[in-house]
Amino acid sequence: MANQTVFRLCVLTVAAAVGVIATGPFGGKPHLVASGLLAILLLAVAAMMRHRVAYFSVLLFLVSGGTGRLVKSNPAVAAMHEVIGPVLLSMACFLAVMAWTGTDTEVEDSGRPPLRSLARWAPPVILMQVFLGALYRHAFTGISLHVFGAMLAGALIMFAGISVMILPGIGKALQRVSWALLGVTFLQFFFGIYAYLNRIAAEEAGTVAGVSHIAVSHIVTGGLTMGLSVVLALLVNRYVRPAEAVAA
Repeated sequence: MANQTVFRLCVLTVAAAVGVIATGPFGGKPHLVASGLLAILLLAVAAMMRHRVAYFSVLLFLVSGGTGRLVKSNPAVAAMHEVIGPVLLSMACFLAVMAWTGTDTEVEDSGRPPLRSLARWAPPVILMQVFLGALYRHAFTGISLHVFGAMLAGALIMFAGISVMILPGIGKALQRVSWALLGVTFLQFFFGIYAYLNRIAAEEAGTVAGVSHIAVSHIVTGGLTMGLSVVLALLVNRYVRPAEAVAA
Protein backbone atom coordinates (compact mmCIF):
# COMPACT_ATOMS: atom_id res chain seq x y z
CA MET A 1 0.00 0.00 0.00
CA ALA A 2 2.84 2.39 0.86
CA ASN A 3 4.52 1.78 -2.50
CA GLN A 4 1.25 2.42 -4.33
CA THR A 5 0.85 5.72 -2.47
CA VAL A 6 4.37 6.79 -3.39
CA PHE A 7 3.78 5.79 -7.01
CA ARG A 8 0.58 7.83 -7.17
CA LEU A 9 2.38 10.81 -5.65
CA CYS A 10 5.07 10.47 -8.32
CA VAL A 11 2.45 10.38 -11.06
CA LEU A 12 0.85 13.52 -9.62
CA THR A 13 4.31 15.10 -9.56
CA VAL A 14 4.72 14.32 -13.25
CA ALA A 15 1.36 15.98 -13.94
CA ALA A 16 2.32 19.02 -11.87
CA ALA A 17 5.63 19.32 -13.75
CA VAL A 18 3.70 19.28 -17.03
CA GLY A 19 1.50 22.04 -15.64
CA VAL A 20 4.54 24.15 -14.72
CA ILE A 21 5.99 23.76 -18.22
CA ALA A 22 2.65 24.57 -19.86
CA THR A 23 1.96 27.69 -17.78
CA GLY A 24 5.55 28.97 -17.61
CA PRO A 25 5.50 31.06 -20.81
CA PHE A 26 2.27 32.77 -19.73
CA GLY A 27 3.09 33.31 -16.06
CA GLY A 28 0.42 34.65 -13.72
CA LYS A 29 -1.62 32.82 -11.11
CA PRO A 30 -1.91 29.50 -13.00
CA HIS A 31 1.88 29.22 -13.07
CA LEU A 32 2.15 30.10 -9.38
CA VAL A 33 -0.45 27.48 -8.48
CA ALA A 34 1.25 24.81 -10.61
CA SER A 35 4.65 25.69 -9.14
CA GLY A 36 3.32 25.58 -5.59
CA LEU A 37 1.69 22.20 -6.18
CA LEU A 38 4.90 20.85 -7.71
CA ALA A 39 6.93 22.07 -4.71
CA ILE A 40 4.59 20.33 -2.25
CA LEU A 41 4.64 17.08 -4.22
CA LEU A 42 8.42 17.09 -4.63
CA LEU A 43 8.87 17.55 -0.89
CA ALA A 44 6.36 14.78 -0.15
CA VAL A 45 8.04 12.35 -2.55
CA ALA A 46 11.49 13.19 -1.16
CA ALA A 47 10.27 12.62 2.41
CA MET A 48 8.68 9.26 1.54
CA MET A 49 11.26 7.82 -0.86
CA ARG A 50 14.45 9.32 0.61
CA HIS A 51 16.10 8.88 -2.76
CA ARG A 52 18.96 11.11 -3.88
CA VAL A 53 17.18 11.88 -7.15
CA ALA A 54 14.20 13.12 -5.14
CA TYR A 55 16.47 15.33 -3.03
CA PHE A 56 18.19 16.68 -6.12
CA SER A 57 14.83 17.46 -7.73
CA VAL A 58 13.92 19.62 -4.73
CA LEU A 59 17.26 21.41 -5.01
CA LEU A 60 16.78 21.93 -8.75
CA PHE A 61 13.30 23.34 -8.13
CA LEU A 62 14.75 25.85 -5.66
CA VAL A 63 17.39 26.86 -8.22
CA SER A 64 14.63 27.30 -10.79
CA GLY A 65 12.68 29.53 -8.44
CA GLY A 66 15.76 31.54 -7.54
CA THR A 67 16.64 32.26 -11.17
CA GLY A 68 13.05 32.89 -12.25
CA ARG A 69 13.33 36.63 -11.63
CA LEU A 70 16.21 36.91 -14.10
CA VAL A 71 14.36 35.26 -16.99
CA LYS A 72 12.98 38.46 -18.50
CA SER A 73 16.23 40.41 -18.24
CA ASN A 74 18.80 37.76 -19.15
CA PRO A 75 18.25 35.58 -22.28
CA ALA A 76 20.98 33.12 -21.24
CA VAL A 77 19.28 32.50 -17.90
CA ALA A 78 15.93 32.23 -19.69
CA ALA A 79 17.29 29.51 -21.98
CA MET A 80 18.73 27.54 -19.07
CA HIS A 81 15.54 28.06 -17.06
CA GLU A 82 13.51 26.62 -19.92
CA VAL A 83 15.47 23.36 -19.71
CA ILE A 84 14.86 22.88 -15.98
CA GLY A 85 11.17 22.06 -16.46
CA PRO A 86 11.75 19.01 -18.70
CA VAL A 87 14.56 17.87 -16.40
CA LEU A 88 12.26 18.03 -13.36
CA LEU A 89 9.58 16.18 -15.34
CA SER A 90 12.10 13.48 -16.26
CA MET A 91 13.24 13.14 -12.66
CA ALA A 92 9.62 12.70 -11.58
CA CYS A 93 9.24 9.99 -14.23
CA PHE A 94 12.40 8.33 -12.90
CA LEU A 95 11.00 8.29 -9.37
CA ALA A 96 7.66 6.95 -10.62
CA VAL A 97 9.40 3.97 -12.24
CA MET A 98 11.41 3.39 -9.06
CA ALA A 99 8.17 3.31 -7.05
CA TRP A 100 6.29 1.15 -9.57
CA THR A 101 5.61 -2.31 -8.16
CA GLY A 102 4.37 -3.88 -11.38
CA THR A 103 6.22 -6.56 -13.30
CA ASP A 104 6.88 -7.28 -16.94
CA THR A 105 8.36 -10.08 -19.02
CA GLU A 106 12.14 -10.38 -19.02
CA VAL A 107 13.47 -10.90 -22.54
CA GLU A 108 16.77 -11.22 -24.34
CA ASP A 109 18.28 -8.22 -26.11
CA SER A 110 18.70 -9.76 -29.55
CA GLY A 111 18.55 -6.50 -31.50
CA ARG A 112 21.30 -4.94 -33.61
CA PRO A 113 22.14 -2.32 -32.49
CA PRO A 114 21.27 -3.47 -28.96
CA LEU A 115 18.05 -2.04 -27.56
CA ARG A 116 19.76 -1.36 -24.25
CA SER A 117 22.23 0.97 -25.96
CA LEU A 118 19.50 2.78 -27.91
CA ALA A 119 17.40 3.29 -24.79
CA ARG A 120 20.40 4.44 -22.75
CA TRP A 121 21.35 7.12 -25.27
CA ALA A 122 17.83 8.46 -25.81
CA PRO A 123 17.48 10.69 -22.68
CA PRO A 124 20.80 12.59 -23.07
CA VAL A 125 20.23 13.11 -26.80
CA ILE A 126 16.71 14.43 -26.16
CA LEU A 127 18.07 16.68 -23.39
CA MET A 128 20.53 18.09 -25.92
CA GLN A 129 17.65 18.72 -28.32
CA VAL A 130 15.60 20.45 -25.60
CA PHE A 131 18.58 22.69 -24.90
CA LEU A 132 19.04 23.46 -28.61
CA GLY A 133 15.37 24.38 -28.83
CA ALA A 134 15.72 26.78 -25.91
CA LEU A 135 18.79 28.36 -27.53
CA TYR A 136 16.88 28.84 -30.79
CA ARG A 137 13.83 30.38 -29.11
CA HIS A 138 16.09 32.90 -27.36
CA ALA A 139 18.00 33.73 -30.57
CA PHE A 140 21.34 32.20 -29.60
CA THR A 141 21.37 29.84 -32.59
CA GLY A 142 19.65 29.50 -35.93
CA ILE A 143 17.02 26.98 -36.95
CA SER A 144 19.52 24.66 -38.70
CA LEU A 145 21.12 23.39 -35.49
CA HIS A 146 17.72 22.82 -33.91
CA VAL A 147 16.52 20.89 -36.97
CA PHE A 148 19.67 18.75 -36.96
CA GLY A 149 19.13 17.91 -33.30
CA ALA A 150 15.49 17.09 -33.98
CA MET A 151 16.43 14.70 -36.79
CA LEU A 152 19.03 12.98 -34.61
CA ALA A 153 16.71 12.64 -31.62
CA GLY A 154 13.79 11.58 -33.81
CA ALA A 155 15.82 8.87 -35.53
CA LEU A 156 17.05 7.52 -32.19
CA ILE A 157 13.53 7.46 -30.74
CA MET A 158 12.17 5.75 -33.85
CA PHE A 159 14.86 3.05 -33.77
CA ALA A 160 14.37 2.47 -30.05
CA GLY A 161 10.58 2.33 -30.33
CA ILE A 162 10.59 -0.03 -33.30
CA SER A 163 13.24 -2.21 -31.63
CA VAL A 164 10.91 -2.66 -28.67
CA MET A 165 7.98 -3.57 -30.93
CA ILE A 166 9.85 -6.27 -32.84
CA LEU A 167 11.66 -7.80 -29.87
CA PRO A 168 10.28 -11.34 -29.34
CA GLY A 169 8.35 -11.81 -26.10
CA ILE A 170 8.42 -8.15 -25.08
CA GLY A 171 6.04 -7.27 -22.25
CA LYS A 172 3.00 -5.00 -22.34
CA ALA A 173 4.50 -2.26 -20.16
CA LEU A 174 7.40 -1.68 -22.54
CA GLN A 175 5.08 -1.81 -25.55
CA ARG A 176 2.79 0.85 -24.08
CA VAL A 177 5.66 3.15 -23.16
CA SER A 178 7.12 2.76 -26.67
CA TRP A 179 3.82 3.60 -28.33
CA ALA A 180 3.40 6.61 -26.05
CA LEU A 181 6.94 7.81 -26.79
CA LEU A 182 6.49 7.47 -30.55
CA GLY A 183 3.11 9.20 -30.44
CA VAL A 184 4.29 12.14 -28.33
CA THR A 185 7.37 12.52 -30.53
CA PHE A 186 5.16 12.74 -33.61
CA LEU A 187 3.05 15.42 -31.93
CA GLN A 188 6.15 17.35 -30.97
CA PHE A 189 7.38 17.36 -34.57
CA PHE A 190 3.95 18.51 -35.76
CA PHE A 191 3.73 21.33 -33.21
CA GLY A 192 7.32 22.36 -33.93
CA ILE A 193 6.74 22.70 -37.67
CA TYR A 194 3.48 24.57 -37.08
CA ALA A 195 5.13 26.94 -34.58
CA TYR A 196 8.01 27.64 -36.97
CA LEU A 197 5.65 28.42 -39.85
CA ASN A 198 3.71 30.80 -37.59
CA ARG A 199 6.95 32.52 -36.63
CA ILE A 200 7.98 32.91 -40.28
CA ALA A 201 4.55 34.31 -41.16
CA ALA A 202 4.80 36.84 -38.33
CA GLU A 203 8.27 37.94 -39.46
CA GLU A 204 7.10 38.38 -43.06
CA ALA A 205 4.15 40.44 -41.84
CA GLY A 206 6.49 42.61 -39.78
CA THR A 207 4.83 41.75 -36.49
CA VAL A 208 6.25 40.35 -33.27
CA ALA A 209 5.14 36.78 -32.67
CA GLY A 210 3.76 36.42 -29.17
CA VAL A 211 3.51 33.30 -27.05
CA SER A 212 1.27 30.89 -28.96
CA HIS A 213 -0.44 27.79 -27.66
CA ILE A 214 1.13 25.82 -30.51
CA ALA A 215 4.65 26.84 -29.44
CA VAL A 216 3.85 25.98 -25.82
CA SER A 217 2.44 22.62 -26.93
CA HIS A 218 5.75 21.99 -28.70
CA ILE A 219 7.65 22.72 -25.49
CA VAL A 220 5.32 20.55 -23.38
CA THR A 221 5.56 17.57 -25.73
CA GLY A 222 9.34 18.01 -25.71
CA GLY A 223 9.33 17.60 -21.94
CA LEU A 224 7.02 14.58 -22.19
CA THR A 225 9.28 13.04 -24.82
CA MET A 226 12.25 13.36 -22.50
CA GLY A 227 10.30 11.97 -19.55
CA LEU A 228 9.01 8.98 -21.52
CA SER A 229 12.52 8.27 -22.80
CA VAL A 230 13.68 8.03 -19.18
CA VAL A 231 10.85 5.60 -18.42
CA LEU A 232 11.76 3.53 -21.48
CA ALA A 233 15.46 3.46 -20.55
CA LEU A 234 14.71 2.30 -17.00
CA LEU A 235 12.26 -0.40 -18.07
CA VAL A 236 14.62 -1.65 -20.78
CA ASN A 237 17.43 -1.81 -18.23
CA ARG A 238 15.13 -3.73 -15.88
CA TYR A 239 13.49 -6.20 -18.26
CA VAL A 240 15.70 -6.46 -21.36
CA ARG A 241 18.84 -8.36 -20.49
CA PRO A 242 21.98 -8.91 -22.56
CA ALA A 243 22.00 -12.23 -24.40
CA GLU A 244 24.75 -13.72 -22.24
CA ALA A 245 22.89 -12.77 -19.04
CA VAL A 246 19.69 -14.49 -20.17
CA ALA A 247 21.61 -17.56 -21.36
CA ALA A 248 23.35 -17.85 -18.01
